[in-house]
Parts: sequence; C-alpha cells; structure tokens
Amino acid sequence: MTGKAPLRIIICTKHDLAGSLILNTLLPAMSDCTVTVLMSEKTRPVENAVAELAEIKFFERDLPVDTLFPLLDAAESGGTAPLLTFKGLAARHGVAMRPISDLNGPEGEALVRDFAPDLIISARFSLIFKQNIYDIPRLGTYNIHPGALPRYAGLFAPFRCMLEGGASIGCTLHRVDSGIDTGPVVGIGYLPIDPDRSLLWHVVNTYRPGIDLFLDLLDRVRQGAPVAVMPQDRSQRRYGSLPGAEMFHEFRAKGLKLFDPAEYLEILSGFLTPGQALPVIMAGFGGADGRMSGRGASCCCVPV
Repeated sequence: MTGKAPLRIIICTKHDLAGSLILNTLLPAMSDCTVTVLMSEKTRPVENAVAELAEIKFFERDLPVDTLFPLLDAAESGGTAPLLTFKGLAARHGVAMRPISDLNGPEGEALVRDFAPDLIISARFSLIFKQNIYDIPRLGTYNIHPGALPRYAGLFAPFRCMLEGGASIGCTLHRVDSGIDTGPVVGIGYLPIDPDRSLLWHVVNTYRPGIDLFLDLLDRVRQGAPVAVMPQDRSQRRYGSLPGAEMFHEFRAKGLKLFDPAEYLEILSGFLTPGQALPVIMAGFGGADGRMSGRGASCCCVPV
C-alpha cells in the first residue's frame, strides 16, 4: 500500500458471539485499512416461537452479549485475552462499531456514503443489501455465506448439510447482487463433517474457510489484481429457512448433537485472561444429550 491511500472497508456482521469471533479474525488482518463496523441485532419471529431456536439465540446473543461481555469490559483486563469483546476490539483496532437496523433507508445510505467505502464485506449480517447500498463501494460488496452455493442458499446451512448426511460443509465468498445468496462466486472453502462433533463446533469452524477466501481477495485488491468470479448455476439452488421443531427432532434422531457444553465453555474461555474464571452463571450448565440444562443448543463462528 506504499504511496496509496489505505483501503476504506465496512465490515457488516451481527452483534452476537459469532460476530465477535469473526471480527477477532478479520480486524488484525486489516491493520493497513480504514475500517468501520456495522452490526445488526435482527431477530426473526420464529426464533422466539421454536424452543430450540430460542435456546440457540440465548447462547449466541443474550448470554455473551448481555452478561459475559459487560462483565469482562468492567474488569478492564487490558486486552490480554486471546479473544476480545466488541468494546475491546474497538479500542485495540481503533474502529467504530455502530448498531444498524435499516441499512437501505436514508440514514443507513447516508452513513455508508459518508464513509465512502472502497469495499464492503458481510458475514452473518442478517440484513439484505439493496442496490443503493451494494453499488456504493468501487471494489464491490461481498458476502461470506456459511453454506456451499447455490445448493445451500438461505438460513441454517450447516444444520441442513449435517441433517442431509453431507461429507463437508461449504463456506462461500460471493459478490452481492439483487438476489439473496445469488451473486457470482469467488470461491468455496470446505470443512469436513465430524459426526462426533456438535453443530456448534461445525458452525464455529465453517466461517473460517470463507474468511480465508476474503483475506486472499483483499491481498489481490491491495496488489491491484482483478478478482475473478463465476456465475452460480441457479438450477442447483435450494433456499432454506430456519428449521422447525420437527427438523430438530430428526437431527437428534440421527444421533447428531446440537450442542456440547465443553465446546461452548472452550469458546467463552478464549475471552478470559490467564487465571480469570468464568462467572458462575456460565459454568454450571450441561446435559448428556447435547442440550444445556434449561436451555439448549448454540452455534457460533471462528475462534482465533
């Protein structure tokens, strides 16, 4: 980047545990860029209507964001933990983190245009991009989708892939266009499915291949090289929505686990400094069937 202005990049993600893990991977690799972060807090009605989805939401968002992260921020540990909270990331990397609920409206568009991004990258954002937004960056808007496109378009793709007996879960880097998960593909990385591991473990690890593809793209952009994309074969597309209770029952009937308490605690422990203990509220749950006592399954993203 010698002699050139730093790239201006907007990262769009979710204000949840997975979003923090994504940022813990992306931001250290973008120290030569000027970055701002937009965070959605979108909750779909079905997430409160289906018991398993409500449990997932609790462990993905409510428990870490509302309880653990504020406690860690109040402790002011100096940012020595392997993973940082949103507040810690903002301080370490000097980036603004803004909540957003309407990206495409006048205020959202003004925010994006005022920042004047060269590039937008979305990962687990949950909000749809319309043309007035995705056309703004001169280098394009890209999305990291945790499923192999076009086959696994839509929501909860790792769950669907495991339920269908797939050998691996794909993570697709694609350019955003006017459809949902329909844009031309930069590449797909794959994570082999381990049936002894939980859905949580697979979701945690599925995002990493897509992030690596984006970091490779970013290196090409830094060098002024073109980015090659390939159109999707729309005939292979199968769009999925969030599962209902019957699909969760089928998942367990196949001997697959939604959740393993030890995996969840291991992820949370990454936010702790040496010698620091998890609050009691975090440490006393578990269940032999892959469900937390009184709650349930969880999915996350890439730990460093």
